[in-house]
Amino acid sequence: MKIAILSPSFLPAVGGMEFVVHSLAVEWGKQGHEVLVVNAVSERPTHPEANYSVARFQTMRGAPRLGYHRFPFSGYTRRSIEKILRGFDPDFISAHMGYPTGHWLESARGRRRYVVTCHGRDITHFDWGFRKRYGIDRQLRDALNHSIGAIAISTHARRMMEELGVSSSVIRDIPNGVDLERFQKSVEFDFRKRLGLEPEALIVLSVGREHPQKDYKTGIQAFLRVAQAEENVYYVIAGDKVSAHQTLIDELDLSERVRFSGVLHGDAMVGAYQQSDIFFSSSIWEMMPLVVLESMATGLPAVVTNVSGSQDLVVDGETGFVVEPRKAEALADALLDLVRDQDKRERFRQNVLRRASDYSWDEISRRYLSLA
Repeated sequence: MKIAILSPSFLPAVGGMEFVVHSLAVEWGKQGHEVLVVNAVSERPTHPEANYSVARFQTMRGAPRLGYHRFPFSGYTRRSIEKILRGFDPDFISAHMGYPTGHWLESARGRRRYVVTCHGRDITHFDWGFRKRYGIDRQLRDALNHSIGAIAISTHARRMMEELGVSSSVIRDIPNGVDLERFQKSVEFDFRKRLGLEPEALIVLSVGREHPQKDYKTGIQAFLRVAQAEENVYYVIAGDKVSAHQTLIDELDLSERVRFSGVLHGDAMVGAYQQSDIFFSSSIWEMMPLVVLESMATGLPAVVTNVSGSQDLVVDGETGFVVEPRKAEALADALLDLVRDQDKRERFRQNVLRRASDYSWDEISRRYLSLA
């Protein structure tokens, strides 16, 4: 089968959607399909594991400021995409982002058959979302309703689609996945040595770039109680620009107990998950966080907030604890419960590993193709 994946962004740009697209492309390539990733960022593969082709479509300057659906921006991009698709002639199109990507496909004449996956910025009501910025509810609703499958990657994503007016007969529940082999392989990387920690130090790990939705401020305030109550426990935040919180850490006198590792790649990222003790997410909003899935693949018990995706992945009291967002005291209590109970951490770990097996990218990618 010839599969085109259409995405507004792609590697080397780094984000959850970009890695979802890459992971789907790799799995479909492994399964023997010919895959072309059509995007607005790169014109050649940049990932060492790429077994797919890449093509770049063109956008007009001004579209991000005024709206991708407006004249003349939308028509220009549609023509660029259609030229690539005509040359490739795909049997299956997997679009990512209902807006603008789904809109470009839906508004084309003639309209192609496609599935479309919303990833967050296209469907959220938050200030950083496209719906609030551009007022594109009609365009988004049409793009999803005219697809052969609107992929809801979480229960919250389904609810938002239904509230938007997307037909329930079109919505398909398919979560994101994780590369189990990658995160469960043995790696030569000593996370504690890199951080200057003793082998017996207990690590609470958060992963993700600095962004208001991650609410690291509340997470740090929660960890303050943990640090005051228990010795030899460290909070490590891995991600881009997270050192923006150094001032808060200094104010709370946590400089010895909170570490910023920066962005980790490859075996270093795998090793960080494998060698930590608890995964921690204080986010106020997510869609289907890949970092939670990655932590699950390595068996980490988790403390997460009751937000989209996290609430689907973590089973409260069995694989971790689910706490209401922005509740620093409740988050601290959950962390302390796991910090103080090694047997519970091990029991949760076994439960996590069993649950993670349902989220392999091989299985998830085949569920996409069942809609063809």
